[in-house]
Amino acid sequence: MLAITALFALIVVVCVVYFAIAYRDDAEDKDGARIPGAMQLELGWSLIPFFVATSIFVWASIALVRIGRGP
Repeated sequence: MLAITALFALIVVVCVVYFAIAYRDDAEDKDGARIPGAMQLELGWSLIPFFVATSIFVWASIALVRIGRGP
C-alpha cells in the first residue's frame, strides 16, 4: 500500500514540477482557448485513480473480514 501511494505521489510531483516549468507564463491577463475533449481528460484523471483506490479498499476490506472471522 505504501509503495503504491509513494508511486502515485512521485508521479504527481514530477508532473506538477515539469508542467510548472514548461508552461509558465509571465503575462497576467491572458485567457486560454477552449480545449475540445477536455471533459474526457478530466473524467479520465479523476476516475482512474478513483477506481484504483476503490479496488484497494475493497481488497483490504475483504482481507480484514477474513482475518476477523478466523479459520
